[in-house]
Amino acid sequence: MPRTHIAARVRGWRALAALIGAATIVTVAAAEPAAAAPSRAADRAALQALAPPSLFTWGDEALGDLGNGVLGPSQLLQGLGQPPMIAASPVPIPVPASVRQLVAFNDDGMALLSNGTVATWGDNEYGQIGDGSENARLTPFVVSGLTGIIQIAGHGGDEMALDSSGTVWVWGNNYSGQAGNGTHGGFMLTPQRIPGLNGVVQIAAGDASDYALKSDGTVWAWAYNGAGELGDDTTLNRLYPSQVRGLTGITKIAAGQAVAYALRADGSVMAWGNNSHGLLGNGTGTGMSTIPVQVPGLTGITQISADYFETFALTFAAGTVWTWGDGIAGDGTTSPHFTPEQTGLSGVSQIAAGDFDTVAVMSNGSVLMWGDNSRGQLGIGTADNNAHPSPVLVRTLAGGSLAAAGEDDVMVVASPAPRIPSVIDETQAGAAQVLQAAGYVLGRVATVVDITCQYIGVVKTQSPAAGTVAPPGTSVNVSIGKAGGKCLG
Repeated sequence: MPRTHIAARVRGWRALAALIGAATIVTVAAAEPAAAAPSRAADRAALQALAPPSLFTWGDEALGDLGNGVLGPSQLLQGLGQPPMIAASPVPIPVPASVRQLVAFNDDGMALLSNGTVATWGDNEYGQIGDGSENARLTPFVVSGLTGIIQIAGHGGDEMALDSSGTVWVWGNNYSGQAGNGTHGGFMLTPQRIPGLNGVVQIAAGDASDYALKSDGTVWAWAYNGAGELGDDTTLNRLYPSQVRGLTGITKIAAGQAVAYALRADGSVMAWGNNSHGLLGNGTGTGMSTIPVQVPGLTGITQISADYFETFALTFAAGTVWTWGDGIAGDGTTSPHFTPEQTGLSGVSQIAAGDFDTVAVMSNGSVLMWGDNSRGQLGIGTADNNAHPSPVLVRTLAGGSLAAAGEDDVMVVASPAPRIPSVIDETQAGAAQVLQAAGYVLGRVATVVDITCQYIGVVKTQSPAAGTVAPPGTSVNVSIGKAGGKCLG
């Protein structure tokens, strides 16, 4: 029967067919090769498969920290009983260019854009947005005066940017001397250059202390030093950058809550500062070190990420993860690890530790999370008060490349996870093309008697259903209508 004639049939027979579906005759046919000419649905599937990566965020929406235009209640008001506003699944936020680096902290976010500019958003309590005010920004704002930026850093209310000339810029909170210019107190509402700090190749920010790695392999630090986190064998604050003692040949630096780390060329790790949560990895959970000491048992490390309770180190070859501290390590337990231990994860390309949660981007582009989910930080569509000690998959994202985690919000550069397209009304060959264009496979093909004659020769049902999030390569089973006698209607 011609398909144009089928389309003219009364559609109400679908309900009747559903009622007597148990009486239909089913046979199984082998999948046919795809036809040469693409169908209209194949074009739609191809566009879906080529969706470009975007910046996604989720978690607590306090004071605009998700950058999605929503002004949720502050943490203070939440503490007084006002319920939080939560995005428990990833939502896209607009940025004017592609993203090269992400920073998340407290109630703010920051992105380094591919054109060398910096976008900020969220709470602006300390002027950390850099727009000359202390007003919250609910969507990304491009900071004026910053160009040629190659790296960004931020943590406890001040933010930094490193430009291609090796100059460091800072703005936001100057309570502990984060300006690095001999002053302390007040806010820096727009970026200003740190005088005398040149030849810098990397920056890092702790809770109230800042760090710079110079091209000669030395590390410099300034601002708060109450736990020895400046590494100068004192606990005195420094209003100008001061060299960290005993460190040469350093290739990377990282900082957490009153603790700092330096990576040597051989992949070993040095640490100094607060050890109240076991962040020095020396087997205890007390004390401090005012000078760098080696973290035992680590070699071949290429990346370090730390925050309040936990530190993670990533190896190069297999992307295996080491962890220490008394936070949630992602190894299926909630036990503290006061010396470095492997979590069991491998194939990780980037890891980012938040205050109470951690995000890992895998080499295959999938995004995993573990830790606290009271504000929907795990991106699984729900919020609960349970600790999740094992990684869970953020199913709505794929092709992840960058990540950052804050106090209770997360940011990831990724693509929307592929969804199975509709192949209803397609021929068998057309269905194969639609699925192939979207990265899926035509699986079992069944034929069923269609008493309505609306689906003769074309797909009547599919499983999984259209719109289902599924990884590439998933098989989709279909049924195709066939004539079984005189058509009803």
